Amino acid sequence: MIKKFKDFITEEFSLVGSMGPAYGRQSIPNTINKSDTNVIFCDIDNKFYTEDDFNKLYNEYLIQSKDKSIPKYFSKENIESILVELN
Repeated sequence: MIKKFKDFITEEFSLVGSMGPAYGRQSIPNTINKSDTNVIFCDIDNKFYTEDDFNKLYNEYLIQSKDKSIPKYFSKENIESILVELN
């Protein structure tokens, strides 16, 4: 059945749920949280460490340490543990 124009403009409709599988993540684009940063500040030596700096430090730790119990995971706790072990 074909509706008249007045019937179309009086109907209410709304979108429910996501727009589809190809529709991107719905978030505010200018917010930065902990998972968006790749830099960690270390209190021991008052320096910022990137993932590359951590990898270099971790390689030094593997060469010099006999224990090798610290996992290769980029975190503040691991950076501090490596610095304590190396110094």
